[in-house]
Amino acid sequence: MLFTTTAYNSQGEALETETQNDSWSACEICLALSEQFGYAETLDLWGRHAGEYGDRPVALGDRVY
Repeated sequence: MLFTTTAYNSQGEALETETQNDSWSACEICLALSEQFGYAETLDLWGRHAGEYGDRPVALGDRVY
């Protein structure tokens, strides 16, 4: 399975994206990017929520699960 993690700043602008095929590695990447940029979320291959860390910027709206 493929996981895409995107890091955002406090204005909701995407700053960095990483792709990983291992769920545990994707989780670790998500945590690291959230610590660096403030918020990060991981989506699976079908765009479904697979995890997030940090404070979600208001500009991104509510998370759809």
